[in-house]
Amino acid sequence: MEFQGATASMPRAGRGAAQEEHGVEVSERSSGGPVLRKRGARKRNDQADENKASAGPSRDDAPAATGERSDAPGGRGAGARQGGREERGGRGGHDERRRPPARHEGGGGRRVGRRLYDPRQDDDAGGGSVRASVDGDPARAGAKDIHAGWRKDAAKKLRPGKRQLTKEKEELRAVAQQLAKDKGVPLVHAYRILKGQASLNDVLKGMMRKERFEQLVLREGIDRELAGQVASGHLSKKRAQILTRMRALRGPKLHVDGVTAANGSKDLHAVNFFGDGWKLGYIKVARPYDFDFLEEGSVELHTRYKHDVKAICLAADLPAVQESTTTDEVVKSQGLAGTEQRTERVRPDDEWMLKLVSGGRVVRFTMRDGDGYVGQLRAFGRWDADLVLPGGEVVTVFFHGLHPVAHTLGLNE
Repeated sequence: MEFQGATASMPRAGRGAAQEEHGVEVSERSSGGPVLRKRGARKRNDQADENKASAGPSRDDAPAATGERSDAPGGRGAGARQGGREERGGRGGHDERRRPPARHEGGGGRRVGRRLYDPRQDDDAGGGSVRASVDGDPARAGAKDIHAGWRKDAAKKLRPGKRQLTKEKEELRAVAQQLAKDKGVPLVHAYRILKGQASLNDVLKGMMRKERFEQLVLREGIDRELAGQVASGHLSKKRAQILTRMRALRGPKLHVDGVTAANGSKDLHAVNFFGDGWKLGYIKVARPYDFDFLEEGSVELHTRYKHDVKAICLAADLPAVQESTTTDEVVKSQGLAGTEQRTERVRPDDEWMLKLVSGGRVVRFTMRDGDGYVGQLRAFGRWDADLVLPGGEVVTVFFHGLHPVAHTLGLNE
């Protein structure tokens, strides 16, 4: 840094002498300002120029061919190039000696660089160039691509519907088409029969089941799930019609009882147990045969069995339900309670209850301990029935708690 500062502060004449002492030569840029180089660099450049001159002029040295700037005053030629590098604004450029030899077109000696493809030029333009092609590379446009035909043939083979079938497949297709025409079966099933995947009898039975299934759904109005069982022979048509009406009244989940329906509800429910009477609380967890009951004001869960439940309703409907409850003294005197024995349970006939629902009849469910619930039968499922009271309150009564006298629901018809 001291050497550069000292040199910059000296006059131009003095600077040259001082830098000669330190083994540095000075040349002047065309834009002004000294350029420092090591001693001997100018001699090496001058010697290279003499060798080039003795070898004769080359096409790269021609100003007209190379388009180089001359060494005229005001130009930036060999005096501005030092050590084979062109000084452009104080930065070194590309080494001219490393450039590949330029191509010349025609006889004019005009040096051109790498020619770019111009799709607008004609055949005669540019010395007989190749016509532009829409197929891609113009260098290949004039020559026949030996792979083009192979690619087109491969594309044709991959097209759907254009595959060539073998003789065996042609014969199999002809036989399958004839079988489908004679027996009236779909072509896909004809192939299955010929391949041994199914018999003709099985295919015809399957077609009959499908046709019957569609008739039950469209004409009879039976649920699709039940219609499939009827078409397969696992359910009678009459029972399917009854279940369809039951689903229309209560919903598709006929196997869900009142306790399970109240599982996880935030509403306070009232549950009537055999021996304990009405209890207010929440159904926390419901299982197939028992449930966890949390009584109001308690923090302890109690496991209760479903066969001990007579009825369930919302806590808000409990006063109306208790007011409409009756007592049969004869049945009460028998001292019966809830039972696990299925042989002792009573369930009214579904078809009979559907008639009562359609007629809007008021019925009475008499329980095993003598309690009776009176109301209009609105809907029923597999395990219980819903009664609507005069004020619109709803109570769900369980079939497993009914007394045998409730078989007719208090009606003689």
